[in-house]
Amino acid sequence: MAASKLDIQERDVDDVTIMTLTGQITLDDGDLLFRRHVHALLDRGRTKILADLAGVTIIDSSGVGMLAAKLKSVREKGGDLKLLRLTNRNQHLLGLLKLRTVFDVHEDEAAALKSFTWTR
Repeated sequence: MAASKLDIQERDVDDVTIMTLTGQITLDDGDLLFRRHVHALLDRGRTKILADLAGVTIIDSSGVGMLAAKLKSVREKGGDLKLLRLTNRNQHLLGLLKLRTVFDVHEDEAAALKSFTWTR
């Protein structure tokens, strides 16, 4: 199997897991890797997730659909999935798909981490 076009690194800051994504979130590749990663976090009881998308060059409709689906999965577990540092292109894409208001999107990591305090 070919290497994924998406790389995911994670680190924990207190009770929030920051996933740093680099590459592409696309059909049958990055979207599935993202899904597996989020489910692995949920299995470990990590329900506060911040996805840093600064290094994501392409998100297709499958990728956006997976982001929305995993947002729902995380919220069903009592947590939240927030987005950090969207590129202009990806902000525009979420806007076109009327999802900009569904996600809590931040530009600053410290502010994003602080925004999780209501769910502690």
